[in-house]
Amino acid sequence: MSVRTNSVLFGGIGVFILVVAFIYGFLTGFNELAGFPALLCTAGLGFMLWWYLRSVDKNHEVLDGDNADGEIADMAGNYGQFYPWSWWPLGLGFTLAFLFFGMAIDWWVFLIACIPAAFFITGWVMEGNRKTYAH
Repeated sequence: MSVRTNSVLFGGIGVFILVVAFIYGFLTGFNELAGFPALLCTAGLGFMLWWYLRSVDKNHEVLDGDNADGEIADMAGNYGQFYPWSWWPLGLGFTLAFLFFGMAIDWWVFLIACIPAAFFITGWVMEGNRKTYAH
């Protein structure tokens, strides 16, 4: 399938689920607090995929993974800049576990966990901007 076909498909899914969400909300009187917001979020995901694929469509006729005659080497290249020696993701993982634990326990545990979460996110983002690896 081409990128344009995928874009139209996810745009259609987003519109369909948005219509279904408002029909569902109308039938339940917008009092049901799980289904209607969940359907809105699902429609939002469809629209996000539509927007991304529409943006990619301007640069690519067919994505590398959709090319039937493609080779594995066609997808070679840089997919990002990752630091294998980095300890920031490990600290962020533990902190986010503590943060979600705080959401289940009480708000003050959540707020305490926000402090190291901000520290580890900032460290991970700024890791490539200092010393030898600055760009």
